[in-house]
Amino acid sequence: MKSDPTPGFLTRALRWLKDQLVREVPPEDALCEFDCRKEQCFYDEWATCERRLNRAAGELMPDTPRTPKAPS
Repeated sequence: MKSDPTPGFLTRALRWLKDQLVREVPPEDALCEFDCRKEQCFYDEWATCERRLNRAAGELMPDTPRTPKAPS
């Protein structure tokens, strides 16, 4: 039996391939990447985008939690 803890060739190759295809999206770009309707912005648009700069404040998650009103 083999007790070598190093991963095999196939495991290393699949890990390398995954690392090439799947990348973490930096938090500062996540809003643009996943929640924006535009496919691509020019640099000047991106640099001054109020939605990105304010991190879509209140759009995706309200600032205050919504509580149901008590019945009168």
